[in-house]
Amino acid sequence: MFSIETDRLLLRDFGPDDFEAFYETSNDPAYRRYYPEDETTRAFWVEIFGRILAGTEAAERTKYQLAACLQNGELIGTCGVRIEVLEHQQASFGCAIGRAYWGQGYAYEASRSIIDYGFSSLPVQRVYAETISENVRARALAARLGMRLEGELRQHKFFKGRWWNTVIYAVLKEEWQAYPGL
Repeated sequence: MFSIETDRLLLRDFGPDDFEAFYETSNDPAYRRYYPEDETTRAFWVEIFGRILAGTEAAERTKYQLAACLQNGELIGTCGVRIEVLEHQQASFGCAIGRAYWGQGYAYEASRSIIDYGFSSLPVQRVYAETISENVRARALAARLGMRLEGELRQHKFFKGRWWNTVIYAVLKEEWQAYPGL
């Protein structure tokens, strides 16, 4: 089982028994407000969780979506870097921490560790994050991690009866290594 330990967290591969805690993070109305209805159902998250578990068994692993746990083992969220096309040397990044743990620095701690792993141990030149432009917390996290706003896609997604803009943040390997906040 793959794992990364931080000062306060253990980031580890998910196991089959982790689904309910994983789903609980995404089942919160504060989390769901930035996602289409079909991406908030239990069936959707069962499928995603199955892919995550399957990815841990890949012969040449390129996706690390990890359980974020307190040192006592309590699962409080997830974070990950995922290489979609190896030749492009880019990884998408995402982090979700349960609302009860917001504002305590856990998202930053987990994110910093998984991005650092991506740059130091995977063939990654660029890590990027995409989020709804109104998701202020996600944008603040990206900025705190040294990511730059690369652009805003206007009226990029339609759900919940309206158009949403999305933003792309990214950090390059050399920027990450030189970033004073890390």
